[in-house]
Amino acid sequence: MKTKTTQAVADETLERYWKHSKSERWSWKNAAYVVSLLGADTPITHVNERTIDGLVSIMESKGLAGSTINRKLATLSKMLRHSYRMGYVSRIPSIERKKEPRGRIRWLRDDEEGQLLQAFRATDLAMYRFVVALLDTGARTGELLKLTRPDISSDVMHLWDTKNGRNRSIPLTTRAACALRDQAGVDHRLFTFTPSRFSKIWDKVRAGLGMTNDPQFVPHMLRHTCASRLVQRGVDLRVVQEWLGHNSITTTMRYSHLSPRQLMSA
Repeated sequence: MKTKTTQAVADETLERYWKHSKSERWSWKNAAYVVSLLGADTPITHVNERTIDGLVSIMESKGLAGSTINRKLATLSKMLRHSYRMGYVSRIPSIERKKEPRGRIRWLRDDEEGQLLQAFRATDLAMYRFVVALLDTGARTGELLKLTRPDISSDVMHLWDTKNGRNRSIPLTTRAACALRDQAGVDHRLFTFTPSRFSKIWDKVRAGLGMTNDPQFVPHMLRHTCASRLVQRGVDLRVVQEWLGHNSITTTMRYSHLSPRQLMSA
């Protein structure tokens, strides 16, 4: 049986599965972290349940959250499955994932939305339109940044390059349609600023609103806001799943408690 080090396996897994994928950067970052803790020259055959338990203990001692530890373990699992497929190991060790508590979902109140939009309108008009579209469509920032003029019809936005690789179309509110239509004359790609530029402006606006100490006041909160409003208005969770582009209904279920109508009826 061939002997491979954890570093060699990580390199092979990158080439075979992660390279040029949407998750390449984060997968490789997680792999590099795991390899650094296990030891780059450690034979992959030495990675067993005891080794993995020790790895988890180290990550916990460093203060990593359960969800973060699970992302690292998922990367290690991929490396081990690749090793088994290639014949480097005779078995795949069992990996127990950490429990991930469902945290509070942060969405914008109406007054907060007004303040946020007013601040962006005064700071950068293109980003104001971007935030309006994020709020009313629930799209991810990366999806919206790839939007082009042909992707917009009178009342629908078509997304082609999404996180899960599935195309989807989202109906537009009057407000979102106006924002995108006003932006459509600027360039073939509607929004030409970079993610880092948007983050910089967001942080500036966030500070101006006095929200620096709110760790959940981030752009992804706009997606939560859209989803929460849909559920609170009685939209079926399957429809919300399709709207947001969730692979699994389990992800959408985190919003289910926001519509307790059946409980109220009972």
